[in-house]
Amino acid sequence: MAHYQFQVVYFEATRRCNLRCPFCMTGSNDARKVRRSVLRELTLEEIRARMLLPARRLGVHTIGWSGGEFLLRKDALELLRLTVELGYKCSVLSNCKRLTRERLLQIRAVTQGQARIVVGLNAVDEENRWSRDNESDRTLRVLQDCVELGLGQHVVVTIGKYNTQSFEKTIEFIVKNNIAYNRSPLVPRGSGAQCFGEMAFDRDDLREHFHPALRRNPHGYVSYTPFFLSPELHAQVSGGARNNTVPQNPAIGCWAGTWLTVNAEGEVSVCPVLLDALSAGNVRELPLDALVESSALFADITDRSRLKGRCGRCRYQYTCGGCRAMAYFRTGDYLQEDPTCFFDPVDRSTVSEHEEETNRVFKKYLLIARAAGVYQPPKRPPSPGTAPGGGP
Repeated sequence: MAHYQFQVVYFEATRRCNLRCPFCMTGSNDARKVRRSVLRELTLEEIRARMLLPARRLGVHTIGWSGGEFLLRKDALELLRLTVELGYKCSVLSNCKRLTRERLLQIRAVTQGQARIVVGLNAVDEENRWSRDNESDRTLRVLQDCVELGLGQHVVVTIGKYNTQSFEKTIEFIVKNNIAYNRSPLVPRGSGAQCFGEMAFDRDDLREHFHPALRRNPHGYVSYTPFFLSPELHAQVSGGARNNTVPQNPAIGCWAGTWLTVNAEGEVSVCPVLLDALSAGNVRELPLDALVESSALFADITDRSRLKGRCGRCRYQYTCGGCRAMAYFRTGDYLQEDPTCFFDPVDRSTVSEHEEETNRVFKKYLLIARAAGVYQPPKRPPSPGTAPGGGP
């Protein structure tokens, strides 16, 4: 039986949502799925026994509660209380409709002030005012309330052709306000399927707009692709830590292999945006740890030596890994090369023009990561030249 170590469980605790936003990454806007799902959602006791307790055995340290709209669950506050009591860090992903100041105070109380509020904000400029609920002003008010109440903040920017021009301005606003962020790709999930063909970004959008802005604003999460970090550098600073072949301490590149994701009915997958597409099984059949450790899907996704095409011959095969979600939605094969990547390596000797810059910024990021508790310097460095995949 394989043994893995993961960092985060993202639990889509409910599909219920009163929105129909084409730029929402959840599957909650499909009315038929919502009606079927509500009757089959995991109970609090099932979540505790089948997911939260087994997650400890997988090394998980953070639970992210989402949906749909997680706060529509009647037991939402009890789940947050339980999360903290079990020793997890706690994130609440919300569309902001239910995040009144009173509700934020309740969240602060049951989590002992340890919760982090995660919201979507896809643009702040006047011409492209999209967020998860198409109301950027509401999102900004919630972020300000979090500051005043001492709650952590995090912003997810869903990227597509609709915010190529506004993306950097949005990121600059987020960084200026000292908010952590990450980008998430628009995918054909839920109502996103209605506009994926027209609005999904391509390699030119990534090269000309999104990637330069991410490199210039490294205040955000380093989990994005393409990520041109020297495999030798990561091996040196991490002590060679990895989950199968996926680099850890800190995690970088594609999320798949670092996160576990569970939907409202208990289906487990490797990425939040792949929850409707790929399943490793259901926690009602096996507890989370046993399910993951016996899963062929997780064996594949955590072994980047199996990647194909450009990703399989790339110097950054392990420190980047390409976006497995975009590979799947564009090709139907989650191990295929990432077609949105603009890097065209001949073989592993091809070095990106952005590697030196990525290495320099990454070293600075380690200071932040250590302070945040997601990086620990190794007690004994690995042998020189050892890369995350075990090769030079």
